[in-house]
Amino acid sequence: MSRLPQVLTQGCLVPMRRFVASDMRLLLATLRWLTATPKRRRNATLTLTALLAPVWAASSAPASITRRPPPDKVVVVERLSPTVLDRIVTGRPNGYVGGLDISSHDHGRFEPQWQTEVAAGSEFVYIKATEGTTYVNPHFKSDYAAAKSAHRYVGAYVYARPDRGDPEGQADFFLKHAQFSKDEKTLVPFIDLEWPYEGLALNDCYNLTPDQLTAWIHAFIGRIESTIGRKPMIYTNTNWWNPCTANDMSFGGYPLDIAGYTKTPPPLPAGWTSFTLWQYTPGNSERRSDHDRDVVAGGMAGLKSLTWPTPVTVDAAPAKPAK
Repeated sequence: MSRLPQVLTQGCLVPMRRFVASDMRLLLATLRWLTATPKRRRNATLTLTALLAPVWAASSAPASITRRPPPDKVVVVERLSPTVLDRIVTGRPNGYVGGLDISSHDHGRFEPQWQTEVAAGSEFVYIKATEGTTYVNPHFKSDYAAAKSAHRYVGAYVYARPDRGDPEGQADFFLKHAQFSKDEKTLVPFIDLEWPYEGLALNDCYNLTPDQLTAWIHAFIGRIESTIGRKPMIYTNTNWWNPCTANDMSFGGYPLDIAGYTKTPPPLPAGWTSFTLWQYTPGNSERRSDHDRDVVAGGMAGLKSLTWPTPVTVDAAPAKPAK
């Protein structure tokens, strides 16, 4: 029996050396022999089916077995993209130190790219930790650790739910999960006060009157302030704050993170004459490294003033930057 039939009848495939002319003649002769009669053709087909069954099985296995990424998830091995870097750097308002804020929404098609952020000069990051008294961002711990490993200034924030009451309980739940520490690279936390997101079936002001809402805010930030010994920051938008609090001016002593997607700093809410952070653009989770982006007033000194152990006194930014 020729060599190739012997290999097939042994039920295995062996590595083939590079064919020379004699090997090719042998192969053609063997193929003619295998297909000369119906019985030989049937036996050859059965043998090949048995040999290739593991390959077919592997190729048809479900994704959960082969551990393929879901079709809508883009797995990116981080590399520095000049286009992405240029978008981040040129999009940042001139004269400011830049950073970003992220949540679980920033883990859609793309993951945060920390080498990119470092290269783009993003000095700080705020990460959503909690909402209410039950929700913890599942990516908070890993994002927080990654940002610390990248030697960024890092802070945690909480999405406020005034409609659920219990301001002290929400504050305590936040601080329990915020990994807060009084060191020179940890930023004061901020509370996110804005419109309810779609699906909550609430009015713009969480179905609360201005008096009810401002009382809730005072109780919440008072709890955080008494616990950490520093005033937390308030994140908001003027078009939400003024109508929902009836232009309450009693919070002007707290650092302000103002959201306004304009070329120059937006109008400030009642009670404030300057901002500490300005969120100048929203993120788009469908694009790589496209996050909510912020700048800090006062340069690096302004950023360090939000850390410990000793706050640095700096002049806060006016409503419009100096030219």
